[in-house]
Amino acid sequence: MGTMENSKYQDRELLLIDLRDGVRTAYTYIFNTYFHELKGYIATICGNTSMAQEIVQQTFVKFWTKRKNLVIKECIKGYLFKMAYNIYRDQQKQKTRELQIIKEIQYRATLEFIENNQSDTEQKITLLNQEIDKLPKKCKTVFLLGKKEGLKYQEIADRLNISIKTVEVHMSKALYRLRLILFD
Repeated sequence: MGTMENSKYQDRELLLIDLRDGVRTAYTYIFNTYFHELKGYIATICGNTSMAQEIVQQTFVKFWTKRKNLVIKECIKGYLFKMAYNIYRDQQKQKTRELQIIKEIQYRATLEFIENNQSDTEQKITLLNQEIDKLPKKCKTVFLLGKKEGLKYQEIADRLNISIKTVEVHMSKALYRLRLILFD
């Protein structure tokens, strides 16, 4: 852009007239004059450079699209800054609404899952209890001491007068059989 346009556009009214008439040099002048400062401002607010770049680009697109009906009472810079801030604020409101909708969907899905699977869960518990009863006596005793009473393997070994290795074997056997029921 030549210095003639630069000096011509020092006159705010001429700049706005050319902008409203769709003169691209007027738009380019405004873009080149304010882009980086506007991007810095939005980046400071949102803390994200790429998001700021996107918002500023949206701002200039909107500015160009609405150029014929622009009513700029303050300076062009102030107008652009307000426009960019409003775009940022609207995006944040939209994200908040989307998060609320997602949370509501998750909540409803959880409730539906609980309601629909309550009988499944009760059935699985019954099957697990039946399978625990079917375990060999020593295996069942080791499992119940470990999982229901919360004893450590060493404590089970001491109580039953068996080795820790035997406790591990019985516990593995019991857990394997119960997993088959649980994940059937």
